[in-house]
Amino acid sequence: MQEGETVRIQTEDATECRTICRVSGELDAYTAPDLRDTLDELVAEDKCWIVADLTELTYLDSTGLGILVGTAKKCRQAGGDLAVACARKNLLRIFQISGTQEILNVLPDEEAATARLEELNEARSDGSSEEGT
Repeated sequence: MQEGETVRIQTEDATECRTICRVSGELDAYTAPDLRDTLDELVAEDKCWIVADLTELTYLDSTGLGILVGTAKKCRQAGGDLAVACARKNLLRIFQISGTQEILNVLPDEEAATARLEELNEARSDGSSEEGT
């Protein structure tokens, strides 16, 4: 890690209820609160279907991982979900070792993560309409 490395966070509303949050740089104990604040704000604004695009992220520690897991829980409580786009082997290893790959819906790119959220949204919509009949 280079001294002074920062995290860059950019959000984009893909649809009324789905937001892409692109994160690049290094996500550690010093930079992770910025991501937490951004993701918490999205959920508070009822943008609870979030793709966390980590394809340009170079480093992730347990603080950043904890924020992603916490955000996934908040999204689900709000009726949405979180999917992570990530293809870097060093980061994928962290998701595998921690057992969070399925919990966080980790997929190789933004397109696949978006498709996963659409599947989950449709499944939940089908499930709620069946419960009402």
